[in-house]
Amino acid sequence: EVHSAAKGLIASGVQPGDRVGLMSRTRYEWTLLDFAIWSAGAITVPVYETSSPEQVQWILGDSGATACVVESAGHAAAVESVRDRLPALKNVWQIDAGAVEDLGKLGQDVTDRTVEERGSIAKADDPATIVYTSGTTGRP
Repeated sequence: EVHSAAKGLIASGVQPGDRVGLMSRTRYEWTLLDFAIWSAGAITVPVYETSSPEQVQWILGDSGATACVVESAGHAAAVESVRDRLPALKNVWQIDAGAVEDLGKLGQDVTDRTVEERGSIAKADDPATIVYTSGTTGRP
């Protein structure tokens, strides 16, 4: 499932070093998608599930996120309400609406070798995750 979702991210245009937001409570799909983002060579940007639209905009905008996976329709609405202020954001998927399956279908033509190559690009000192703590979720 991790490689399948990673293939979908790659097919959607996620590049090595890209930032991908992940807004969800703790659940199986969060972990699966976190590993898929890494497997695609990208960097996970966790967004706390209760973040306001303004906090979502700050985190996704400041990190330069090119894609985001959200859990629910409410989270999707929060992202959509500020999307016009997120010029780098190209794709948003919703876990509750089948994001994992949708990414799997999207990536059907991406080879296993492509995922393996993406995974081998990262070096030990490359960032894996960019975490915005309570002190960094608002504008300084």
